Amino acid sequence: MAGASVPEIATLTGHSLRDVRTILDSHYLARDPTLGEAATRKLEKRTSFPD
Repeated sequence: MAGASVPEIATLTGHSLRDVRTILDSHYLARDPTLGEAATRKLEKRTSFPD
């Protein structure tokens, strides 16, 4: 949520890339509705047609 990449988090915490992804998926990403909203806005922006 702070903008760090998976490799950056793994380097800082000492976890493997796989473990970081699992931890993020199970404990953080699914609980933050703002991430879903941001993804929706990006998708809408990318798929919208000009007037």
